[in-house]
Amino acid sequence: MGFRTRCAFLAIPALSVALAAAGNKPSDAPPEPRYDTATVADLEMVVVETREVAKGNPLAGVHLLARLESRQDSEPLDVYLAPSEFIKQFDLTFHAGDRVEVIGSKVKLGAVPVILTRELRRSDTTLYIRDQKGEPIWKFLLKGSS
Repeated sequence: MGFRTRCAFLAIPALSVALAAAGNKPSDAPPEPRYDTATVADLEMVVVETREVAKGNPLAGVHLLARLESRQDSEPLDVYLAPSEFIKQFDLTFHAGDRVEVIGSKVKLGAVPVILTRELRRSDTTLYIRDQKGEPIWKFLLKGSS
């Protein structure tokens, strides 16, 4: 058996282990949802809570939990804004009770409904987060963002 043949036999098990390890990512994490222009809604909402989802999770960044202004007895909806670095550039903070208008795509993260925000208005401030097709604006402003 030649040197190349022995190297090939040694490389195959190592490659098999690496491929198996790569395939063993937690499958319980649902894939990140995509913006769907067919499900765009314009909603008047009241913020219940603001939270930040850590990097490495689907839809990492700033989320608002908000209720429809017309139905304050409804369950709060998860409103995904953008990565934290993008939102922090605008020095915006959100508090419980803030009234906001959200234009975005209503999709699901696993079985949970979430709104992927395209535009957010509060008082006289408008934050543009995605373009009309739903492409994230932060991709052009943040280096290394996906």
